[in-house]
Amino acid sequence: MKKHLLLLATFFVVGFGITANAQVRGKYKKETIVSNAISNPDPKVDGLQKAVNQKNNPVQEDKSRGNVYGPDYSDVVVDNWTGYYIDIYVNGNYRGTVSPWDKRVTWAIPGTNTLYAKAVFDDGSYLYWGPKVTYTGYQYTWKLNP
Repeated sequence: MKKHLLLLATFFVVGFGITANAQVRGKYKKETIVSNAISNPDPKVDGLQKAVNQKNNPVQEDKSRGNVYGPDYSDVVVDNWTGYYIDIYVNGNYRGTVSPWDKRVTWAIPGTNTLYAKAVFDDGSYLYWGPKVTYTGYQYTWKLNP
């Protein structure tokens, strides 16, 4: 009898946890964005650069970032369908690199955001995707085609 009660309690806790989690994540609308590579130079894309680390940098004032990780952020799943390493930028800020034929998840802060992706080559040329504008409350899958 004790085993049956323990088993019933376990199913109740696990089932309730899955239901509660589904309710929280269910509020997001899902949208897929498909982009093709663009090879024409663009001044906005020229300015997108990865941050450069510096040793012994002078101490800067601490600035509050605010509540960036609030419940209203948007997930952005970058789905790289190319053979290139692609740098991801949200509102001009570098968010990481997606390997060839891979996916990476990043986030966008509440509000309206502009997404760019950029593959830089050894000779200085590049391909880019975007701009794509996203809005809070969605989970975006951004498919990058060659």
